[in-house]
Amino acid sequence: MGTSSRAHLRSSRAGRPVRVHLLAPGPPDHGVVRHSATLARLLLGSGAEIVDDAPAADVVHVQFTDALWGPDIATAAGGFAEWATRVRAPLVVTLHDVPGGDVDPRRDERRCRGYARVLAAADVVVVSAAHEAAKVTAMSGRQAVVVGLPVERLPCGPRPDWADRPTLGVLGFVYPGKGHDDVVRAAAALPQRPRVVAAGAVSPGHEAVHADLDRRAAALGVDLVLTGRLDDAAMGGAARAVTVPVVPGRAVSASGTLATWWAAGRRPLVADGVYATDQARTYPDALVLYPPGGLVAAAAAALAGPATTLLTGPRTWPDAAAAHLQVYANLQGVRC
Repeated sequence: MGTSSRAHLRSSRAGRPVRVHLLAPGPPDHGVVRHSATLARLLLGSGAEIVDDAPAADVVHVQFTDALWGPDIATAAGGFAEWATRVRAPLVVTLHDVPGGDVDPRRDERRCRGYARVLAAADVVVVSAAHEAAKVTAMSGRQAVVVGLPVERLPCGPRPDWADRPTLGVLGFVYPGKGHDDVVRAAAALPQRPRVVAAGAVSPGHEAVHADLDRRAAALGVDLVLTGRLDDAAMGGAARAVTVPVVPGRAVSASGTLATWWAAGRRPLVADGVYATDQARTYPDALVLYPPGGLVAAAAAALAGPATTLLTGPRTWPDAAAAHLQVYANLQGVRC
């Protein structure tokens, strides 16, 4: 639909809060859905009003990743585009898992075509990292607004039973490409034989990944713990109890897992993908990048000096609420 045919953000609010309708279809544990829920809390805390119905909103803000909108990219993009035709308020779209550079060029092409349809329906596009904005421009010629992922301090649950010995930990869902297998292999190569903790549940449909991981760990003599679903307090307890935090996935577009480690006060080891390199430029003392094949050495150093895995000093993270309120205001140059 786009800005040419959709109503502008109403400027006659007479000082009342901006009314925002947020949408992220999917299970509450999904990272993108959790991101939307976090944004809702932050916006409420900054004076915005969150409304349940799109017709009552000054702006509609939707989170898009193809996995949440359909079984394949064509269905997801088509469903999104059809839904967008019914939106009358200005439409802000935050893109996640932005395509471009996939190892499978045909899959990448399909996803780029689908995401281009989503871009065409949006009045404003938001992404979480500079490299994602570059992908948006390459796909469509449009400029995206970069708003870093919010970092909220996690509540601290009880110390888990598995924390009775040194551990390497990975947070979040277990799914292909997350990097759990790399961490298991690294643990097998370390003289301490640390336990590997997968703090989270298996992503639906990827039970085979868990089975393969169990077999790999057993063959290598590595103790593997899969916690299953964790609420915020339990996740906070797990993130603080892990000896060495690891973010092993290189292909991630923008990582809520990295933000979760930070929210627990941890300085993780991070595989040096594009997003991780972006974040290292901005927060050079908040993570330890390691190259391909470098996890064993990085983990050995962290096990020898666990204090290096803790964030030090006061931290300043992106003010996601203020940034989004500015995005909404810029739709018609009004102050939110």
